[in-house]
Formats: sequence, structure tokens, C-alpha cells
Amino acid sequence: MEKRWITKSTDEKLQAHLSNALKISPILAHLLINRGVTDPHSAHSFLQPKLSGLSDPMLMPEMEKAALRIASAVSKKEKIVIYGDYDVDGVTGTALLFQCLSLLGADVHYYIPERIQEGYGLNIQAIRGLAEKGTRVLVTVDCGINSILEADEAKKNGLDLIITDHHQPSKDLPRAYAVINPKLPGPPQACFKDLSGVGVAFKLAWALGMVAGGKKRVSTQYKEFLLNAMGLAALGTIADSVPLVGENRILASYGLTALRQSTHPGIKALLEKTDLEGLSISSNHVEFRLGPRLNAAGRLEDARLSVELLVTQCPQRAAEIASQLEEKNRRRQNIQAQILQSAREMIEKEVNLDSAGILVLAGEGWHPGVIGIVASRLMEEYHRPTIIIALRGEVGYGSGRSIPNFNLVEALEASKGRLLKFGGHALAAGFRIKREEIEGFRDQINRSASTILKREYLKPTLITDGELSFGKISVPLIKEFGHLCPHGEGNPEPLFTAEELSVAGEPIRLGSSGQHLSLFLRQGKVSFRAIGFGMGTLLSKIEKVRTLSAAFRPKLSKWKDEAIELEIEDIGVES
Repeated sequence: MEKRWITKSTDEKLQAHLSNALKISPILAHLLINRGVTDPHSAHSFLQPKLSGLSDPMLMPEMEKAALRIASAVSKKEKIVIYGDYDVDGVTGTALLFQCLSLLGADVHYYIPERIQEGYGLNIQAIRGLAEKGTRVLVTVDCGINSILEADEAKKNGLDLIITDHHQPSKDLPRAYAVINPKLPGPPQACFKDLSGVGVAFKLAWALGMVAGGKKRVSTQYKEFLLNAMGLAALGTIADSVPLVGENRILASYGLTALRQSTHPGIKALLEKTDLEGLSISSNHVEFRLGPRLNAAGRLEDARLSVELLVTQCPQRAAEIASQLEEKNRRRQNIQAQILQSAREMIEKEVNLDSAGILVLAGEGWHPGVIGIVASRLMEEYHRPTIIIALRGEVGYGSGRSIPNFNLVEALEASKGRLLKFGGHALAAGFRIKREEIEGFRDQINRSASTILKREYLKPTLITDGELSFGKISVPLIKEFGHLCPHGEGNPEPLFTAEELSVAGEPIRLGSSGQHLSLFLRQGKVSFRAIGFGMGTLLSKIEKVRTLSAAFRPKLSKWKDEAIELEIEDIGVES
């Protein structure tokens, strides 16, 4: 689908000011401004993140109260259970707190709900079961902020419930012993608002170290634990796609280094299985290699296996689990491919794309743990909100992904009369629905969206950092861009455009099925090798044109020492 390129305007005066103040190139200064970094102090902190930029965990509402209660439970050997979500954010946060409390000598256990049978977050049956087994303190990770009834059930069963979450709170908060969430109202600038679930868990672990030490600073041994735990924080933070700015950028930056240097059996086994042992770990590695494997267990079966990998001290057991996660991830990929193909065929046969602003597809036998990824892929392909429903008996498990300018959870709110349960965010949401309600739901949500979804919203856009002539691209410049790492939400890899390009030599197709495109692009007297992943089908079109334009990321080749290559994001034919 043809994309509309949008280039951010340049404030040349501000650009020059940042460039001179920091002694950086005007191009890097421009990239910082595009990412919302507009003053020298913030720019310096962004380019050189430091641990001192992490705010005091005790500034977070009810943090001290929670830490004191947990510390009391540790000293009295009361049973503590960490109740985490089944995604990477929840799994890493659960493992982090388990390691922390084990180090402090607690009687600590963990519980991860089963995705299909129990669903997301706290559930009453689990609370009752944990209470019957002697739990006294229940600490959530990455869930619980809207669990009103469940919090009442915990209190009724004699549990002190401590909620740690980062999702948007509702007007009414659960009546828990303590509720820790950076999005809760507090003094201005008291704490960073966009922490992930594992980020909040890291802050709680930090606070526990302060309480255990009886002073503001933690012990030397505990500081070493926190530095190592940043590896887990980086995994969950990057995988959960929270903005990689502010404190998240610090956790990700130091955490990626901690991952590479980790001696923990589980981390070492995971890196070895993904061919990353001894290499510098990037956010892309987390997103495309490490994260999917940690997610695979929770998507298909039981996420507790991923927690066990991250807490076990046995190298043999870690190697076994890493192999199991590898197999589960392959199975997840196969299931995903089958559902994706089935959904595409359904769209071709049954959907009128001119009238359907929202894709709502339901299928028998589709796996509920995988449909969110399928919805995301189809949303990208067709650039419209997409909802995939996995049918099991008389109940459908739905997962949706949306585009900018369309709030998916608000759309579900408008159709809640047909839903059994729903929740989520503007761009991602989930729900359950009776089979008999699906057709009416499809019609209703499309009708309610018809006044909101303008046609221009359904045309994909590509946000670029502006035009960059080939003559300005150099090895030192690309190395300077490295100061922007790690990349992620809120801090994408630099993406530029160039026009009046010609193809030098013969372009070719690469890959097992010719799915990729390799060519040399020339602008004036300067030419670079370029690679377009998934663009092999454009070969015949490119061979017929004289000039073209490209949106690209300049990179240094992995195969040739300091050779410049362009990674093509999009190609526009000019004539």
C-alpha cells in the first residue's frame, strides 16, 4: 500500500543552538529536536544517560508504605506471593521481585495466571486459592490497577494486597493495602510517569533495599543486585513498547549492557540459544529475538516457565528451559502463519474494504494467544483497525490493534453491551464475546466508527526526519547517530529521504524466495548499496523508471568494515 511521507519541519535557529552548545553535528541536533529534546541540558542527558537520572523510588505514592509492609513480612517469614502478568513485562517484573525478595531471605513464591482459562490480571478464584495456601502478602506486577472486586476479595480473605502497575488508573482505585502506579496523581515531577510494569517493580526493589539497609542508600551487595536487575528491566521495558525516553532510556541503556555481561544461568542460556552470547545487545535483539521467546510460553501454555528461566540458578535447567522456549516459539510462528493466511483469505473473499473501516474477523480453531500478533500484522498491511476473534465453543476471545486517530478501547466501550469483558489501550485491546453477538458487534463497531474514521486516516503514513543528501552521509556521521541508541517507542531509528535518485547497475532479488531487493542508488556522483527487505516484488517496476526517491536508514555494513549501506523503508517512483 502506497505511503504518504510526512517530514517534520526544522527549527534552524534551535538546531544551530543545540549543535553549537553540545558540539554535535547539525543533523544530530535536528534528530534530537524531532524527538522532543530541545534544550542543551535535556540533550546532554539524552545522549549520555546516567544512573543519577533515576528518581528516588520513595517519591512514588505509597511506595514507602508498601516497602515497609513487605520488609515486615520478610522479617516475620510471612508467605509473600508475586502475582504477575504473562507477557514479557510481567514475567521480567515477577522474576526481578522474586530475586530481590529471595536475596532478602523472604518466604516468596510467584503466580502467573493462565491466559485462556484465567485471563489477564487478578482473578477471584486465584486469590481464594492463594489465601487458602497461607499467603499473607500479595504483590502484583503489571496488573491490578482496575481490579476493584478482586481487591475487596483479597481483603476479605485476609491478604494484604500491594498493587504495582503502570496502566492507566480509573477514577475509582482498588481498596488495596497500597497502590503503586506512576500515573497516579502526585507532586509535579515527583516520578517518571511512563515506566513499564517491570520499571515499577525495579523501583519497588530499590525501595526495599533502602528499607532493608535502614538508610537512604542501599548496601554494596544490594547495589550490585540492582545493577544486574537492570537487564530484566531492559527486557520488559523494551518489549512492552513504552517510550524509551527519560528513566526508561536509562534503564534500557544500562540494562542492555547488563544483559551482555550477565552471569545468570537463565540469561546466559537465552543469549546462547538466540546466538547473542558475547555480542552487544540492541533493542532490536530484545524485540525480535529475546522477547518473542519469553512471550511464547505464555501465549501457548504457561508463562511460569519463562519466570523459572529467569530465576533458576541451575545451568542445566536453564539450558532445558531455553530449548523448550525455542521450540514453543517455533510452534507459535507456525500457528501465527496459519492464522494469518486464513485471515487474509477471509478478507479477500468476505470483506468489502471500501465499506469496512474496521476489520473484524472470527475463526474456529484460532489460538487466542497468537491472535494479537495477527491483528497487528493485518493492521499494518491494511492500515485500519483490526480485530481478530478466536472461537472456542460459544465464546470468542478477541484481540484488536488500531491506527493513530482511532481509540480502540473507546470503540469497545461504545459496544460494551455485546461484550462479556474488555479492556486495553487506545491502540491495543482485548475482550471476550458470545459467539451469537459477533455479527452484531461487527456491524455496531463499524457504524460507530464511520463518523470517526476519515478516509485519509486509512492511508498509511511514514514519518521521516527530513531530507539527507547522499553527499552528507559519512561513516563519522553514522557513528554519531549511535549516541541515540537504544531505539524504541518515542525514539525511532533515524529515517531520511532523498530524491532524484538513479539506479546504478543491475538490481537483484535476494532471499530464499527472492523476497528482498538489492541495488545501488546514486545521487549526483555519490552512490551506496541499498537493501529493501520484503521489496523483491518491486524489481520489475524499478527497472522501468529513470529516477526515484527513497526513505532510508543509513547503516554501517555488518559484513564489510565501515562500508555504508542504506536500509530502504519505502521507495517512490518519480518518473
